[in-house]
Amino acid sequence: MNLYRIISEEEWIKTKADGKVPRCNSDKRAGHVHLNKFGDLKLVASKYFTKEEKPVVVEVDTTELEGKLFWELATKEKPWEQPYLRVENINLMYIQRFCYLISNPKRNNDFEIGEFFDL
Repeated sequence: MNLYRIISEEEWIKTKADGKVPRCNSDKRAGHVHLNKFGDLKLVASKYFTKEEKPVVVEVDTTELEGKLFWELATKEKPWEQPYLRVENINLMYIQRFCYLISNPKRNNDFEIGEFFDL
Protein backbone atom coordinates (compact mmCIF):
# COMPACT_ATOMS: atom_id res chain seq x y z
CA MET A 1 0.00 0.00 0.00
CA ASN A 2 1.33 3.43 -0.92
CA LEU A 3 0.65 6.36 1.38
CA TYR A 4 1.92 9.91 1.33
CA ARG A 5 3.83 12.37 3.46
CA ILE A 6 3.97 16.11 2.92
CA ILE A 7 7.19 17.88 3.83
CA SER A 8 8.72 21.27 3.06
CA GLU A 9 11.25 21.64 0.27
CA GLU A 10 13.90 22.25 2.94
CA GLU A 11 13.02 18.90 4.58
CA TRP A 12 13.10 17.21 1.15
CA ILE A 13 16.64 18.46 0.55
CA LYS A 14 17.61 17.18 4.02
CA THR A 15 15.90 13.84 3.29
CA LYS A 16 17.95 13.30 0.14
CA ALA A 17 21.16 14.20 1.98
CA ASP A 18 20.49 12.15 5.16
CA GLY A 19 18.58 9.22 3.66
CA LYS A 20 15.59 9.65 5.96
CA VAL A 21 12.56 11.91 6.26
CA PRO A 22 12.89 14.17 9.32
CA ARG A 23 10.08 14.21 11.87
CA CYS A 24 8.04 17.36 12.26
CA ASN A 25 7.13 18.75 15.69
CA SER A 26 3.69 17.12 15.48
CA ASP A 27 5.36 13.73 14.88
CA LYS A 28 7.66 14.26 17.83
CA ARG A 29 4.75 15.10 20.14
CA ALA A 30 2.68 12.14 18.89
CA GLY A 31 5.55 9.65 18.97
CA HIS A 32 4.94 8.48 15.41
CA VAL A 33 5.20 9.62 11.78
CA HIS A 34 2.02 10.98 10.18
CA LEU A 35 1.06 9.93 6.66
CA ASN A 36 -1.93 10.65 4.42
CA LYS A 37 -4.11 8.98 1.84
CA PHE A 38 -3.86 10.46 -1.65
CA GLY A 39 -7.35 11.94 -1.53
CA ASP A 40 -6.50 13.96 1.59
CA LEU A 41 -3.31 15.61 0.32
CA LYS A 42 -4.81 18.92 -0.85
CA LEU A 43 -6.80 19.38 2.35
CA VAL A 44 -3.86 18.56 4.62
CA ALA A 45 -1.41 20.70 2.63
CA SER A 46 -3.74 23.70 2.67
CA LYS A 47 -4.25 23.35 6.42
CA TYR A 48 -0.62 22.89 7.48
CA PHE A 49 1.66 24.34 4.78
CA THR A 50 2.32 27.69 3.15
CA LYS A 51 3.36 28.28 -0.45
CA GLU A 52 6.67 29.69 0.85
CA GLU A 53 7.53 26.24 2.24
CA LYS A 54 7.23 24.78 -1.28
CA PRO A 55 5.64 21.56 -0.01
CA VAL A 56 6.70 18.26 -1.48
CA VAL A 57 4.66 15.05 -1.44
CA VAL A 58 6.63 11.83 -1.08
CA GLU A 59 4.95 8.54 -1.93
CA VAL A 60 5.83 5.90 0.67
CA ASP A 61 5.64 2.18 -0.04
CA THR A 62 4.43 0.78 3.28
CA THR A 63 4.43 -2.89 2.19
CA GLU A 64 7.40 -3.80 4.37
CA LEU A 65 6.14 -1.59 7.21
CA GLU A 66 2.71 -3.24 7.62
CA GLY A 67 3.24 -4.19 11.28
CA LYS A 68 4.15 -0.59 12.04
CA LEU A 69 1.21 1.01 10.21
CA PHE A 70 -1.78 2.21 12.24
CA TRP A 71 -4.81 4.42 11.63
CA GLU A 72 -6.34 7.31 13.57
CA LEU A 73 -10.06 7.90 13.18
CA ALA A 74 -11.31 11.21 11.83
CA THR A 75 -11.90 13.95 14.41
CA LYS A 76 -13.45 17.41 14.38
CA GLU A 77 -9.99 18.96 14.06
CA LYS A 78 -8.83 16.43 11.45
CA PRO A 79 -11.88 15.33 9.45
CA TRP A 80 -9.94 12.59 7.67
CA GLU A 81 -8.75 9.15 8.64
CA GLN A 82 -5.00 9.41 9.16
CA PRO A 83 -2.48 6.62 8.81
CA TYR A 84 0.72 6.77 10.81
CA LEU A 85 3.87 4.72 11.23
CA ARG A 86 5.44 3.77 14.53
CA VAL A 87 8.98 4.26 13.29
CA GLU A 88 11.73 6.72 14.18
CA ASN A 89 11.93 8.02 10.61
CA ILE A 90 10.92 6.97 7.10
CA ASN A 91 13.97 5.68 5.27
CA LEU A 92 14.54 7.07 1.77
CA MET A 93 14.49 3.50 0.40
CA TYR A 94 10.71 3.39 1.05
CA ILE A 95 10.03 6.49 -1.04
CA GLN A 96 8.86 5.61 -4.55
CA ARG A 97 8.07 8.99 -6.09
CA PHE A 98 7.75 12.66 -5.22
CA CYS A 99 6.06 15.79 -6.49
CA TYR A 100 5.82 19.45 -5.62
CA LEU A 101 2.51 20.94 -4.61
CA ILE A 102 1.56 24.03 -6.58
CA SER A 103 -0.20 26.98 -4.98
CA ASN A 104 -3.18 28.00 -7.13
CA PRO A 105 -3.86 31.77 -6.90
CA LYS A 106 -7.22 31.30 -8.66
CA ARG A 107 -8.38 29.10 -5.75
CA ASN A 108 -7.33 31.06 -2.64
CA ASN A 109 -3.80 29.66 -3.04
CA ASP A 110 -5.06 26.16 -2.31
CA PHE A 111 -2.59 23.52 -3.39
CA GLU A 112 -2.78 21.40 -6.53
CA ILE A 113 -0.82 18.19 -6.98
CA GLY A 114 2.02 18.52 -9.48
CA GLU A 115 3.65 15.88 -11.64
CA PHE A 116 5.15 12.90 -9.83
CA PHE A 117 8.75 11.90 -10.52
CA ASP A 118 10.37 8.54 -9.75
CA LEU A 119 13.35 8.53 -7.43
